[in-house]
Amino acid sequence: MQMTQCGINGLFLINYLIGQQNQSPLCQMSLLVYTPDKTLSGRANLFSSPSRKDALMFHLNGEFHYRHTSDPHPIAINLLGQQAQPCPHQQNSPYHYIKLNILLNEHWRSGKVELCYRDLRADTWQHQPQLSIHQTHNNNISDLAQLALQVKS
Repeated sequence: MQMTQCGINGLFLINYLIGQQNQSPLCQMSLLVYTPDKTLSGRANLFSSPSRKDALMFHLNGEFHYRHTSDPHPIAINLLGQQAQPCPHQQNSPYHYIKLNILLNEHWRSGKVELCYRDLRADTWQHQPQLSIHQTHNNNISDLAQLALQVKS
């Protein structure tokens, strides 16, 4: 498993890209995973266009557990996210809340995701089922420091 160790036992940083196979990513996510209490926190950038210029940032919190199954994805993660700061030019955006239900392989490297977002205009949850998720290897200490500050606040 490719992770950034930070010197705290059971805490690691991991980054993912989420989207359809062979297409531009829909979401980029960085998570701090704390294994003793099986919690996660972090941030996600949800791209509203393929150019990746109009990203909305969400603060994420959730938990994970290990499923006892023969399925190739034994790690189950449930995350809820709220938009970090509503942008004035994006106040009508339907993406103020997101949910991610993730199933990962035993090495935390890849799997599948159901991404849901709250469409405030229609007052409904919209679903993006069966997206793929893949770990990226751009873990660095500045990401870890930013996420640690976010978790404190």
